[in-house]
Amino acid sequence: MDTLGYQALVQQRLVAAGYTLRMTPPAGLVGHRRDFRLRWMATAVHTVVHVTTTPHVTADGLAGFTRSALSHSEVAHGQMRGLQSGVAVVAAVIAESADDEAHAYAMRTIPKDFAAFAWPVVVDLGAELRSSHAGSPLVGAVYSSWMRQQIEALLPQPDAVAATARD
Repeated sequence: MDTLGYQALVQQRLVAAGYTLRMTPPAGLVGHRRDFRLRWMATAVHTVVHVTTTPHVTADGLAGFTRSALSHSEVAHGQMRGLQSGVAVVAAVIAESADDEAHAYAMRTIPKDFAAFAWPVVVDLGAELRSSHAGSPLVGAVYSSWMRQQIEALLPQPDAVAATARD
């Protein structure tokens, strides 16, 4: 599967998961949904998924995309942040290849602002590997399982997608 094919799969999964699409290819893919949970200390979270494609991703490229996605999401959905509302961003870069440093950045970094954070994700189709934060962050830990669920549901491991395509 190539980057655009994988992005089309993500777009289908966003719609199936109840996300409203804001932008679609070729400009990029942005999906949004708002959820409220009592277990989140009675807060509403605007989950925004930004997806882009590139032939090769570096740590600097992923960091820049993640910061841009977080800033865009704060402007679009974060007017009342902190008043029982927050912004959670999945910033996914789908690439034919990725630097080891890009995978490391995705696994260790969660950029944060006031009542907003972003989980960078690298989908490396060449290596058939998806990388994202695996630990529990100090700030926003209550949302960790939600974010992992969204990443798993929307951005499947490339080796699983390839195996399904071969069957």
